[in-house]
Amino acid sequence: MECTKCRAEIENDDNFCPKCGHCTTVGYAFFYKDKENIKTIYGEDIKLHNRLGVMFALMVFGVFLFFAMGYIRGNALFKPYIYLKKQISSYFKGYETSIIKANNIYNAIQISTLDDAYDIIRSDFEQQKWQCNSNIEIYRLEKSIEENFEIPSVCLCDMSLEQSQKIYNVISRIYSLFPNIKGSLTNITITSDNISPSSIAYFQPIYQFVNINSDIENYNKVNKTQILLNSYYFLNNELSNEAISNIVGDNWYVKDATWESIIAHEIGHYISFVTLLRDYNLNNVTLVTPDNESIINDVLNVSNSGEHSLKIVSDALHNYNIRHNQNFDMTTFATSISKYANARNENGELIADEIIAEAVHDYFLHGKLASKVSLEIIDVLNSKLR
Repeated sequence: MECTKCRAEIENDDNFCPKCGHCTTVGYAFFYKDKENIKTIYGEDIKLHNRLGVMFALMVFGVFLFFAMGYIRGNALFKPYIYLKKQISSYFKGYETSIIKANNIYNAIQISTLDDAYDIIRSDFEQQKWQCNSNIEIYRLEKSIEENFEIPSVCLCDMSLEQSQKIYNVISRIYSLFPNIKGSLTNITITSDNISPSSIAYFQPIYQFVNINSDIENYNKVNKTQILLNSYYFLNNELSNEAISNIVGDNWYVKDATWESIIAHEIGHYISFVTLLRDYNLNNVTLVTPDNESIINDVLNVSNSGEHSLKIVSDALHNYNIRHNQNFDMTTFATSISKYANARNENGELIADEIIAEAVHDYFLHGKLASKVSLEIIDVLNSKLR
């Protein structure tokens, strides 16, 4: 027996052609002779349709549930992915690195006030902090630094609580020693961006952050003044548990230096920069407008030239020689602080910025027991901060 439509071979009792689905003569007789048979076949179709409908509804519900969870939990929903990403990175590099980006740049954004500038600085890191390990105690330390020392954004991220507490103690003590330096620093961030692998920490007086490619007549610009902590040193316990002298050599930094006290050295650079701002009657270089752009450019040029820091060290050297009836030259003066204070640039010249930073480092660690040379530099800095 064959199908009347496609001529395929069919069985004598087939209701439909198995090839094309055409109803056979037996099928016509079966369905149309007894109306109950039609109801039966339609019922099966309806059941199949209903099953497909339920599956579609479940799929829609699943998609809705996923987005609802994303809305409720936010980026935390993706934390397992970030954890895995960190583990893979650590495995291939052999050490922990920070996931925080400190080199983002934004363009064509309307910034009207200093508060607007601070808001976008905060927002840049708030959008990234969800990737950090959640620790309420570290969060409290970050907020305490921000509020007590007028620093808009502090991000310690995956740093251990013990290490974070040490960082907090350094910052707290040095701000108590120099209370007039508040209001010019915008960030303290642990990162692997914008920082040399050999640097434990790094002070960046001006990082152009917002609208650097936009016309100043149409868009105000925003700079960050920041201290970056190298995640290589502060996230890897095996390294940070080593004495710093085992890594950089004996007496490179001032006596009793630790990994955390290096932040005092970097804040020393910041203190020198604040005295430069005072010379130009500026509180900060964060918001750049058509009215202050030229003066901020002058500050950047003077900072880069090292002239301002050299003047501070020269004044301190002069005062020291008079006060102590000495005839020190600049090299002898610097070397009496530490080897790092005697560092040279590519032209073989002393780097006055490092002399100041090491004097602050010495003063942070030893107070009035710091070297007389360091104390002389501190006197000059304090005179400019009043």
